[in-house]
Amino acid sequence: MRTRHLAVAWLALMVCASFAVSAEDTHFKVIVNPKNPIIAIDRELLRNVFLKKRVVWSGGGTVRPIDLSTKLAVRERFGRSVLKKTPAQLKSYWTQQIFSGKGVPPPEVATAAEVVRYVLANPGAIGYVPADIDVQGAKVIEVK
Repeated sequence: MRTRHLAVAWLALMVCASFAVSAEDTHFKVIVNPKNPIIAIDRELLRNVFLKKRVVWSGGGTVRPIDLSTKLAVRERFGRSVLKKTPAQLKSYWTQQIFSGKGVPPPEVATAAEVVRYVLANPGAIGYVPADIDVQGAKVIEVK
């Protein structure tokens, strides 16, 4: 009987944890240039794009991720949810990439409006903005 109660408690905990992750994702939306044919992106691919492990779209063309300032809360939420890194871990990752000559972080802008402008101006661009921002013609894509 005790094993059954533990199993039920474990299941309840897992269900609550899955809702917490889903709720976190509602804080931001991912956008691309309207000319980009992509309508959805796998979370792992999105992670690889922002960590610059993936630099070319499947249909060709350079992927151009754009990042928000570390001063904005949405950046930390995106980093934890998609990149699976805390701000300190992300800083360490980019420091290692830079010093080993493997790469540099995506360009960083101060506002969501700048992310939208960058995405609209660059066909290969991808960015994220707070969920309540008007994307002014940029295409919002689903994160799977």
